Amino acid sequence: MTNQNQGDRLKNLVARFVLKYNYWGYLFSRIRRRPMTGFGSIMGVMAESDGTLTLAYEPKLMTGTDDENLTKVIEHEGMHLLNKHIPRLIRILSNETEQSRKGLKIKVWNVASDCAANQQMKLFDPVIIDGKPWPPQLPAMWGMPENEMTEKYFYWLLKNKVTNVEVPMIGGHEGWSNMHGVSDLSSLARKVDHHIQDIIRESVKTFNRERGTLPSHIADLIQGALSPPKAPYYQMIQKWIKGSRYSKYKRSPTRINRKRVYVFKLGGKVIPKISPFPGKKRDLTFDIVVLIDTSGSMQNEAILEGLSGVKNIIEKDRYCYTTVLEVDAAVEKEYQVKRVKDIQFNIKGRGGTTLRPGLERARELGCDVCLAFTDGYTENINQIPRRALPKKIIWVLQPGSTAETLNKTGPVVWID
Repeated sequence: MTNQNQGDRLKNLVARFVLKYNYWGYLFSRIRRRPMTGFGSIMGVMAESDGTLTLAYEPKLMTGTDDENLTKVIEHEGMHLLNKHIPRLIRILSNETEQSRKGLKIKVWNVASDCAANQQMKLFDPVIIDGKPWPPQLPAMWGMPENEMTEKYFYWLLKNKVTNVEVPMIGGHEGWSNMHGVSDLSSLARKVDHHIQDIIRESVKTFNRERGTLPSHIADLIQGALSPPKAPYYQMIQKWIKGSRYSKYKRSPTRINRKRVYVFKLGGKVIPKISPFPGKKRDLTFDIVVLIDTSGSMQNEAILEGLSGVKNIIEKDRYCYTTVLEVDAAVEKEYQVKRVKDIQFNIKGRGGTTLRPGLERARELGCDVCLAFTDGYTENINQIPRRALPKKIIWVLQPGSTAETLNKTGPVVWID
């Protein structure tokens, strides 16, 4: 078959996904496709210098690959997109000055990202590409534990000086480091990150409107996030900041200002120059910031528990204003939650851990309490000036965490 025929085949396969309400069809219908040769695999998502993405494919390898195995490759590439492996790699490279080290880090990241993606999609058997088996990269091949984050695998491979990373990949990663003519890698990482975010947002919006069926591993992620929390977070907030319910007031156009009731006693044709309205009434709302540490050291269960805590809060009190901050070394994402469907599952971050930017942002928002989910492996929060922190912080830690760096700034809750 010609290059054009293979392009039409890929286009038709994506279209069939959409007709079958398969999420990957909605995702890849928003990404341009083009044939490419010599990049080492059958297919791969490439980053362009302007921050956009392209799905490249090798026509010769596609010719000898059936639709079932081609579907697995497409899903594999989709997992890289959902995990934002491309901008995460570019951020790592932006901090490296030695060209030789950049080349090594690119190869190591390729292996680490494949180990994470293949586990998430439960791809354990070889994919038959052009009649030959291509075994998926898995942590056990490198002596690494299962179900860890990409950064953990990446730093483990670097720490153990694993240099034999010239291995075949199911998806081609050559375009992940396509940075010719790019002077500012940090800017490129932001552009690619925003582009992926827009694609995911639009694909999920259309997908939900047409009521498709999510892949099982993505559905499991959402189900885990919406499961009952391990602690009654709303009751905890009530316990530690209940005084704010009685000390906060807000303007009310239907209440009389008691200091100006005298204007009602003015008789005759005297028109009062000062209105007795508005008065004040108690403000029964809680302004809550849920800070979720999304660094590479955080386990999936801890992040899902943070999202479950958000669900618990908004279901218990309709007067709450709840803002979610996803923080690794910076505030990666900020959004408000009023309904369960507002909770976002495309977690951003997975870099290093510096929580101060998130705590300072929580203070800027003027919240009554900051509910922070972390593992404690961060900078020493106890040494940050109190004026830079929110009024009240409640730390939520899981087993294996440490409280030494933060236990002087607020109560610590341990979750089994």
